[in-house]
Amino acid sequence: MSVLLINRGLSELEFYHNAVKLYDDVTGLLLRNFGIKPNTKPVISESEKEKVVADYPFMNRVFRRMEKLENADVLTEYSDWLIEHYRNALLKQLDELLDNITDANTIYPINEHELEVRRDYQTKAIGNCEKLIQIMQRLMGALPVNVNKLLPFVDMIDKEVALLKGWRKANSKIKKRLNL
Repeated sequence: MSVLLINRGLSELEFYHNAVKLYDDVTGLLLRNFGIKPNTKPVISESEKEKVVADYPFMNRVFRRMEKLENADVLTEYSDWLIEHYRNALLKQLDELLDNITDANTIYPINEHELEVRRDYQTKAIGNCEKLIQIMQRLMGALPVNVNKLLPFVDMIDKEVALLKGWRKANSKIKKRLNL
């Protein structure tokens, strides 16, 4: 007989499942370039330029100035390299988060040293979550990202921190069992 969903408690590995979901969801956001629409340059053909210049000679200076900007690629490359920077920073922290959770979970402590090593990995995982939040805050300041798109991820990270702290707190039960 199964237990009703409303009566179920948290899974023992809820911190891991939440971290994997966070990884998947943030990766989806990265694949969409944080929801930033690419810069589009107005395209005008040479024949159209000639017609406009014939009617309005001063437009020749405007077109030359536009060509200089297009050749400099300032308009398009600024966001591309910055998006790539934040994408790499987020992926690095997410990878480290899952690595630290996995490393801590593979240790079944039988002495005080192993218990301390496990706790260190758990603390590093919490630190990874805090770094993720910091990266997202810097991202919002540097790029035209819709804040509402990032808030669900910040909530997931906060939930992950709470789950990791609860898991880390459970080490005291293991410590009592080991009579340390």
